[in-house]
Amino acid sequence: MPEQRTVDLLIHSGIVVVVDPQRTMIEDGAIAIDQGKIVEVGATGLLKERYRGKKEIDATHKIVMPGLVNLHFHADNFSRGVGEHLGLEEWIDTIYYPMLAAMTPDDAYKTAMLAYSEVIKGGTTTVNDMYIKLPSLADAAEKIGIRAVLSSEGADLIEGQETLEDNEKAFLERNNTANGRIKVVFGVEWVPVCSAQYIRKCRYLADKYGVGVHVHLNESKGEVQLCREKYGKPPVEFVYDLGLLGPDVVAAHCVWLSDPEIELIAKTGTHISHNPVSNAKLGNGIARTIDYLQAGINIGLGTDDAPCNNNNDMFEVMKYASLFQKAIHTDASLLPSWQILEMATINGARALGLEKEIGSLEPGKKADVILVDTWTPALTPVFLGKNSNVLAHLVYVAHGDNVDTTIVDGKILMEGRKLLTADENQIIEDATRAANKVIQVRKIR
Repeated sequence: MPEQRTVDLLIHSGIVVVVDPQRTMIEDGAIAIDQGKIVEVGATGLLKERYRGKKEIDATHKIVMPGLVNLHFHADNFSRGVGEHLGLEEWIDTIYYPMLAAMTPDDAYKTAMLAYSEVIKGGTTTVNDMYIKLPSLADAAEKIGIRAVLSSEGADLIEGQETLEDNEKAFLERNNTANGRIKVVFGVEWVPVCSAQYIRKCRYLADKYGVGVHVHLNESKGEVQLCREKYGKPPVEFVYDLGLLGPDVVAAHCVWLSDPEIELIAKTGTHISHNPVSNAKLGNGIARTIDYLQAGINIGLGTDDAPCNNNNDMFEVMKYASLFQKAIHTDASLLPSWQILEMATINGARALGLEKEIGSLEPGKKADVILVDTWTPALTPVFLGKNSNVLAHLVYVAHGDNVDTTIVDGKILMEGRKLLTADENQIIEDATRAANKVIQVRKIR
């Protein structure tokens, strides 16, 4: 018998969902992890012969899968549930933008810690986070251990928003920090509050530094109308003419795309973050997801932020991304579980240019892994083989609360539902105090 190799972590005896091109599922599977990367994935018996873990996790009754990639996210919890009755345009004008203008770097750090702790506990390992005070967000991401792609919620036609200079400064200071776990790209907050000059400069800076762009596009009918009145064309056509779109761009929402705009997104290789729960909550409609897929567009999934969604649960997003399309097309075959799971993992990684690093449990990739506990009535029974319901359980039944363990870069951030990298009670206390201060400063309530 060959000598066992010692690795940092050996996860064994679980149902392993690899999310590779073959859609491999291993009934009694194991993963060997060393120095932050996946060494091997295979049957438990085989890997236990080959490896000994400095730490071992028994994943019996658990599904082992890639960490979820939240492709459109704002580290904002401070106005969760405030302005419940408002649509998008009124909400951002009366609540969201005033709160952003009132926040200090310390406030941003505290809301980020709250947001990142929430998503880690829900199985998200990567966030594409468009917000403010990026150095504060980077501090929080470095502390708590999440993988974060950060961009400024910047604009130049509204008071109090951050600038491209703020975004560039954060890039120069924090891009590729925390052993590459934190990256910085450039952000366009909302096209109606950004000038043509701002958008051109955003593209210039992204090209200069070789990084991507995160932008809201065609989220609501109101946004499309505003752009037609202001610029003479809808948002996607406007930013296309300015050279913004491309394979390094994540366009969030894209609910109201015309046929010509779908063609522009597809032609430029722009990726879409589909955020169905937020779109429904704000009364913005249901995106033409099937048409986008048929056009060859890569689609990932996002929660948006807690005030637009009320939570940051990517499992809930997966469920509604599928159900809404089945309902409006009256076709139960659309967006099956495997396709939705790919949207929430490898498609999101692809959109961020991280497909070779994360998004699946393949050897050589970074060990971003979650364990979902099925030992609960709602996730029982579990069938494998011909009648497998494992993926259906993940997409249609599971919630973030079913995640037992979250691992990023091979480091365990949560185990047994306990956050290990920060004091959860302190995070909640600090964020609650800061949120009350901010909301009172702007006289929002």
